[in-house]
Amino acid sequence: MLMTACSHSSTPATPHTVTRVDDMIVGIDEVRQIAKTDDLRPRAKADTHKPAPSDANAPAPCRVVGHNELTFGNNWTEFRSAGYHGVTDDIQPGGNAMVNGVTQAVARYANPDAAQGVLRQLESSLQACVALHDPGYAFTLDKPDPSTLRLSADQWSHLYRTKSAMILSVGVVGLEASDQIANSVLQIITDRVG
Repeated sequence: MLMTACSHSSTPATPHTVTRVDDMIVGIDEVRQIAKTDDLRPRAKADTHKPAPSDANAPAPCRVVGHNELTFGNNWTEFRSAGYHGVTDDIQPGGNAMVNGVTQAVARYANPDAAQGVLRQLESSLQACVALHDPGYAFTLDKPDPSTLRLSADQWSHLYRTKSAMILSVGVVGLEASDQIANSVLQIITDRVG
């Protein structure tokens, strides 16, 4: 009796973990769901493929705050940022409506050491900014884990994380549970890095 058979490997395919930074940005619908607000709208000015210029009027060590050219340095190889903003019911003294929003950015570097170096420089500058005690930059800086920096103040949170050869950045302002929102968006981006 002649029997024939065929077989195949049962080893699963290795997932493709290298993605474009554009694919790591969390979309507006998902951010609205996380932030529990439908009022957020895309902000065209925040949708860029290179970091914005820093605020030249800010104290020198504080110019790195946010998503700008000093935050990410000049040796990134790929960059993307996006922002979603709305207006709250809160009114500042003088009648100005307060803005709320979620911003995010991803920068890819040549290798993990380059990304780590930028994060170390960012941490050093942020420590110097905090040491100035400038009322315009009154935030707390801490490091919840070795790869993450967190800036926080009332209804404001900004996180920076390095993973692989990437620096990920998420900022939330004017929304309740800003730290929770920032952490949730950052975790989604982190998971997309692979």
